[in-house]
Amino acid sequence: MNRTLFVLGDSVPAPRTEEEAPMAGWGQKLQELLVGPLEVANYARSAMTTRKYFTQRLPALLNRMNRGDIVLIGFGYVDHMIHNGTRHVPVAEYQELLRLFAAYVHEAGGVPVMVTPTARYAFSTQGEVLNTLGDYPRAMAEVAARLGVPLVDLTGRTMQLWSQLGPTRLRQFFCWTDAGEHPLHPDGTIDSTHLNHTGAFEVARLVLAELCNLGVLDKTEVNVPALTEPLMMPPVSGECTVQAPESALQYGQAAGPAPVITKPAAGGIAGPMVKFSGSVAPGTDYLLFFEQGRYIGGTGVGGAGQWSWRRSVNWAAGERLVQCVGLRGDGVSAIEEHRFTVVTDVPSPLITAPADAAYTGPRPRFSGSVHQGVTKVVLMERGVLIGATGVDERGEWVFTHPHAWRPGTHTIEVIALFGAAESAPAPRTFTVVGIPEDSPIRGLGATRHTCGDVCGHRPFTGDW
Repeated sequence: MNRTLFVLGDSVPAPRTEEEAPMAGWGQKLQELLVGPLEVANYARSAMTTRKYFTQRLPALLNRMNRGDIVLIGFGYVDHMIHNGTRHVPVAEYQELLRLFAAYVHEAGGVPVMVTPTARYAFSTQGEVLNTLGDYPRAMAEVAARLGVPLVDLTGRTMQLWSQLGPTRLRQFFCWTDAGEHPLHPDGTIDSTHLNHTGAFEVARLVLAELCNLGVLDKTEVNVPALTEPLMMPPVSGECTVQAPESALQYGQAAGPAPVITKPAAGGIAGPMVKFSGSVAPGTDYLLFFEQGRYIGGTGVGGAGQWSWRRSVNWAAGERLVQCVGLRGDGVSAIEEHRFTVVTDVPSPLITAPADAAYTGPRPRFSGSVHQGVTKVVLMERGVLIGATGVDERGEWVFTHPHAWRPGTHTIEVIALFGAAESAPAPRTFTVVGIPEDSPIRGLGATRHTCGDVCGHRPFTGDW
């Protein structure tokens, strides 16, 4: 029987063009590992949340489906982005939308399968793989268990694989290149989320192997030798193969000026996955980075002297002093020393208004202050993002919602954001004074249309 394997999701499984190389989506690699009359239809697209996909793309997929088709439902990368109010989908809404996806697919005769997101390239200081996806993989697993829908725990499987490869080899699976290494990325690219063709193929192998284990696919439908072939360990990243790098610090006469580090700012605050960037004099081929005289990594240099670099493991918290030196055909450059402070735990924001348990009018004004380095705060109510605001140079923030609040007692939570890190929520409970919903005031004048611009008068209905 001819069947179609549909892929729903965001940018990680989505198909990529040659112009987007070396980036590739694991969904585009599935067909290479299938045999027989099973066609892959990759409907995954960049920047898709469950909410956006449900309204914009699901109907077209359902119209194309036939009975017995398999639909992989993989979301979570974009949904959990709390720093982006237009994309963030609360866990409760995420779970309900996943339920609706499965219900519609099942109603149309398809076989829904839920797929948790792939793990990011993120390692602790000790080299352990980190979960950067919050509660979303667990939330999807709960929905799948409740509905009896097959689940591919791709988060767990990729975390296991990333741990097996380690931080020095995993770079070969991601869209991560040095400046000058790839013709389409002369400035280099450091992407901890999106895979390259090698990584996409290996993740596709994991997905199909799990589908066979779950009984969703029969082994006659897959290339069994290709799925069971032992993993070919990728080579160690070039920065980890430099011979005797510490000797570069012992050179006497400098052969060129010191590299320039523009990011992070000198003396500034940075997160544990901080990216370095800057420039260096022509004739410099490679940069070496040291901390307390110990080599910690390196990067190539682009044709115009531009470069970017990120450490393969996270930085520990505290003040850091990094030394950078350039390798040249005629020797080594002068040494650049760069200080910055790494923040790993973001303190919760301070809320100064409204006071706890205070009474307010229907337009309460929220304000407070945050720790140095925080650039944004978000306000949540019962897990729903209701607003966000920036932080001024004094570390202070102010927020007023554009709509009036309903009368009654409310509790909000304010979260401080620093890069990809977020603080524990700071709660604040307050009571809005207003006309109750069942007050007869709200019914006065209800027999007439609102006057509006006609005479500038209208009966008071309880809203300001």
